Formats: sequence, structure tokens, C-alpha cells
Amino acid sequence: MKEVCRHYADVVGLAVPTPATQIPLADARGLILSEDVAARFAIPPFTNSAMDGFAVRAADVAPGVPLQIEADIAAGSHSELPLTPGSAQRIMTGAPLPDGADAILQVELTEDAANNMLPAAPESVTPTATLAAGTHVRPAGEDIAVGAPAFAAGTLLTPAHLAALAAIGYAEAPVHARPSVGIIATGDELRAPGEPLAAGQIPDSNSVLLRHLAAESGATPVPFTCHSDTVETFLAGIAEIVDNADMIVTSGGVSAGAFDVVKAALRTLGVEFTKVAMQPGKPQGFGLLRDSSGRAVPIICLPGNPVSVFVSWQLFGRPLLGAIFGEPAGSYESLFRTARVGTGWSRKPGRTQFLPCIFDRDGAVAPATSGGSKSHLIAALPLATGLARVPADVAQVRPGDLVHVLVL
Repeated sequence: MKEVCRHYADVVGLAVPTPATQIPLADARGLILSEDVAARFAIPPFTNSAMDGFAVRAADVAPGVPLQIEADIAAGSHSELPLTPGSAQRIMTGAPLPDGADAILQVELTEDAANNMLPAAPESVTPTATLAAGTHVRPAGEDIAVGAPAFAAGTLLTPAHLAALAAIGYAEAPVHARPSVGIIATGDELRAPGEPLAAGQIPDSNSVLLRHLAAESGATPVPFTCHSDTVETFLAGIAEIVDNADMIVTSGGVSAGAFDVVKAALRTLGVEFTKVAMQPGKPQGFGLLRDSSGRAVPIICLPGNPVSVFVSWQLFGRPLLGAIFGEPAGSYESLFRTARVGTGWSRKPGRTQFLPCIFDRDGAVAPATSGGSKSHLIAALPLATGLARVPADVAQVRPGDLVHVLVL
């Protein structure tokens, strides 16, 4: 059987990043920068006050010695009057320092402080302490200068990144376009959630699962349910969805059954099917399809059991989608971190196990349920906060052992 790490590399290697485009900041959360970004504005754009108080020359400030107020500077305005030696200008937080000032005397360090911030500025202010030059002053460009590198291509845009981009002069972000993920669940036995079930029928939970996993990863899901186990119907569904997708993921129909339609249909299109040495999720398929214009569209074909779908998505689907987004492709090992086992478990060796697990208060892992990693136990899956990786030759995982965990 194929090693998991090799299958990971083969799948991620299918990625065709979406084209670069400009997206308004309001719509860019979760997208990936397509190019390096430099600051158009400095932060701060001008030297300003970090406090409500008085712009002064530090050398003029002495306790008990009043300073005449010669101007009043609100945030959003500026003073055209240079500071006269021995004087002060009342200033609000964020307002630009007048020429000649080198410090801010905060209002709390003045006599009669409560009356010094009334709407009308006082005629004079009396300090109660001395100051050093630079006190409560935010120099222009202290955070970043104009033209300085801000963020590199491949950066995932979080709310903090978007706020920073706005602050350095951007209304739009240069990003890879948000990808669409075509989702095809197969099986005569599938029925829409909530529909009555006849003998042998089951709810289509995989479409729900994959739709929300794709959306959670920032993509636009394009679901199509193929409730027929015929090659013709399945290929019609593929033809319908491929022109509108940047990636396609199927569930079901990839094992050794007599009616495994996905394998039967896609082998004719060059998709490769293989057995991966993992539990759950052994049967897998992957390849490239072509849309009506000849564009390459990656496809991954996952098993039909829901836990297998979930595990396969985390190991292969999410990394592939990340590469399509424009994320720098990481190694297989970069998916995992090391954790200590708190509660042990036994399992049948032979394939690498990916056990749904939970973390205790000390950060140690334990099985999420007593059912282990059985591929059909979807009702227990929401308890999991990680997937613990157990080597193929290990039959007993003991408390205190170290395991590699993919954190969910």
C-alpha cells in the first residue's frame, strides 16, 4: 500500500493556484496575498500625541511654573502656529505635534487637571512634574515607513492583516481569487437530510460535511449530489460542475465494490486510484480533469464513510485547497505537532492510524470516544479536537507516549 506521506505529496502537487486579482478589504479575509506588499503610508503618517494633554518643549516644563496656552489642537486638525518657547498648546490623542514641540505633558500631570480638558482651553497650564524629550510622542513611521515591506506573498489575510493594509494605504488587496470547490456525493442509497428513509437508504451527511469543511477553509462550495450509481449520470455531474470549480472532491464509489461508480467513470479520464496505508481512509483517488476550455482542475476521490471523509479532508483536501489558495505548500510533517498521551488505547496494527482525539487540561491526548477510529462513527466525531497519528506497527499506545497530532 502507498505511504500516507507520499499520497499527501502527490495530492498537493496537483494544485493550480487561482489567478491573482484585486479584492476589496471587506471581502479579503481568509485569502492569500499574491504578491509582496509595501507600505504606501507610514504608520503613524505624522508625529502625533499618544495622550490627551499639552504639546511642550520638555526643557520648559518645571513643577509649579505655568505655561501659556497659545493653541488648541483636536484630533483630525493641526496647528499652523509653531510652539513658542515657554508656551504650550493643548492637544488631543492622535493629533499632530506642532513644530517646536518635543514632548506631551499629559493632563493628569497638571494642576486643576479636571478643568484643563473642558471644551474651552485654559489660558495657562501648570505642570506638576518634569518631562524628558519624546515623552508620549509617536514619531512618524515608528511602526513602518513608506515603501517598507509589509507582508510577503503567501500571507494568509486575517482581520489584523486587513486592518494593517488599510492603515498603510490599501483599499484592495492583491490576492489569489477565492476558489470554488465542487462537491459530489455518490450513491443510490443517499437521501437528502431529513427525508424519510426506506430500507437500505441513509442520509447524505457527506455533502453537508464537505460543503462546510470547504467553506470553513475559505472556499466557495458548489455541491452536486449524484443519487445514481451509473457511470453516465456521474460523468454528466462532472461535466456540469468542472467549469465552475477550481477543485473537485467526491465521496464514495472508490473501493472494491461491484458498483463503485467513481472509480469506473474516472479511470477513463486518467484519475489514479490507490490504497493508502491509513485507517480510516484506505481507498483514495486523485488526478487532474480538464474543463471545456482545457483548464486543469484537481480532483480528489474520498471513501464514502463519513469519518474517512473527514480524516481524508484534513490530511489531503485542506492542504490541496490551501495550495490552490496560494499558500506555500508545507511538508506532510508540518501538519502535526507532538503531544503526550494521557489515556492510552489499543488498536490493530498494519496501517497508520488517525484517531479522533481530545486534549485534556494539561494538553495530553485521549481517544475522543471508545469507538476509536472506526470510519462510520460520525455522531461521535464532533467531540474530536485532533487526529492522533499512530505508526502502522504500533498495537498499544500507552500513557506518557508521544504521538503526532493534527490539531483540528
